[in-house]
Amino acid sequence: MVTFLITSVLLVGLVAIAIYFWQKPANTSHTIELPSPPRDVKGLFSDFTLNELRPGTTPDKLPEKTNQVDNEDFEQAIAAIRAFQQLPDRNSTTQLLHVAALTDNAKSYGRAIELVLMSWRDGSLSDISAKDLQTLFNSEYWVLSSRTRTSGAGFVLKQTLANATRELEVTSHY
Repeated sequence: MVTFLITSVLLVGLVAIAIYFWQKPANTSHTIELPSPPRDVKGLFSDFTLNELRPGTTPDKLPEKTNQVDNEDFEQAIAAIRAFQQLPDRNSTTQLLHVAALTDNAKSYGRAIELVLMSWRDGSLSDISAKDLQTLFNSEYWVLSSRTRTSGAGFVLKQTLANATRELEVTSHY
């Protein structure tokens, strides 16, 4: 039985070697010459030739939005600041932050946040929790236009918001 097994393994091995040498390609190298493309071939973008650049087009510039505050908005801002300074409470804080966000000026909104945080730190703004203040800052942030939020001053405002959020989260855990 063992003899039959060894003989069959050797026979299968010899057949495999024979198939390998039979299928092996010859050592001669045959290179296939590809035809050269005709000179007038047009590709997918046929209006361009190789290494040719299309003259640049100047897109119409978007008109820059100027943040001019009209008299009514200015009076509202002054009234909100005065109301907050006289009696810093939940309503005056909400009004101050909303009017500052409506000005669409990141610096003004950042200053309003700092003013509210100073009042909150010294205890004069006691009827609003840290969590509510954090929510108010973030919700009024989205009143600003996307152009203002993505500007350089908007980046500084995001840092101010992050610092305020960090401070409010630390104090809300105590």
